[in-house]
Amino acid sequence: MADADKLIALYTQAGERLIQLIRSLELGSYTQRRKQRLLEQIDEILSELTDGSAQSMSELLAEAYKEGSREASSSMMTQGMVENQINTVLEPIIHQQAVQAIMDDTFFRILEATDNMSQDAKHRVEEVVRAATERILAEGVSRREATKEAVAKMTEQGITGIVAKNDARIPADKYMNGVVQYNLRKAHVTGAENTIVQNGLDLVYVNYVGITCEYCAKYQGRVYSISGNDSRYPKLEIRPPYHAHCVHSISAWIEEYQTPEEIEHMIVVSNRPFTDNRTEANIRRYNEIQLDKSRKNETRKQWMRYKAVLPNDTPNLRQFASLKARGTKKYTELQELYRKANAAIKAEA
Repeated sequence: MADADKLIALYTQAGERLIQLIRSLELGSYTQRRKQRLLEQIDEILSELTDGSAQSMSELLAEAYKEGSREASSSMMTQGMVENQINTVLEPIIHQQAVQAIMDDTFFRILEATDNMSQDAKHRVEEVVRAATERILAEGVSRREATKEAVAKMTEQGITGIVAKNDARIPADKYMNGVVQYNLRKAHVTGAENTIVQNGLDLVYVNYVGITCEYCAKYQGRVYSISGNDSRYPKLEIRPPYHAHCVHSISAWIEEYQTPEEIEHMIVVSNRPFTDNRTEANIRRYNEIQLDKSRKNETRKQWMRYKAVLPNDTPNLRQFASLKARGTKKYTELQELYRKANAAIKAEA
């Protein structure tokens, strides 16, 4: 598993641990002392998550920035610049400040997510007790039955990482997956741009991806002027990444190594209207890919949950996906193992 995937797995596992804490309310009597202990455990889990994710993200961002710088240097050499003429030294102040600025924003997102996770988990603990007590008093059902039903309702969805503008509650691992991928790509692009600038270059090319989204289609495949001083090309005002999971980046575009025909063509292409120019076939294919990704993401999240509980019995992601798709006996047995393991965890809580 790649380091970025390990980081996202921390959120998946933390969410599962918080859900297990809430499920533990089904067992034993409910007291203020027990409630306080549960709230303390929530804080412990999230404190550990914050520290671990911040450290991992700092290292990942630094490496992504360096990789962007290396790719920018490589693009210069590919076009014709002599290697010993390229300044590849990462100036400490400029580059460190650039990485730190991205890390500051990322750390804010980490804190935002863990704060929402804390509020959500603690609210669910309170809500289980409130709802169960209400049913006991109003309907006379047993405490065990009332608590079990309240817990089931409060554990239907993953722990919230962010509340969207439309009030949708986005699970923590899904939200942080977007945050991580976006900021790693941003570090990569920033590393490339700063390396291009320190080599005295101004023109950059945003890579063309055939199958892409409506937003990216407007900006890809163009040459931009970083400073805006070259009026033949649009100014680089909106940089990749254009959204979470964006695969667009920039590279140096050096006119002296291009033919007159290539320059003329690029000026025309770069100044076309900023509108979606995808073909109907590309749009259909993009939608198909997104649907397939959605299915694969669900399988990946399920695999992470199984791997966290059954590290020795769960195969790698590719094998797991294959077993699930084919509905094999081994997959059914793994499901049963997971169910029993979760029951045992609840009993020990």
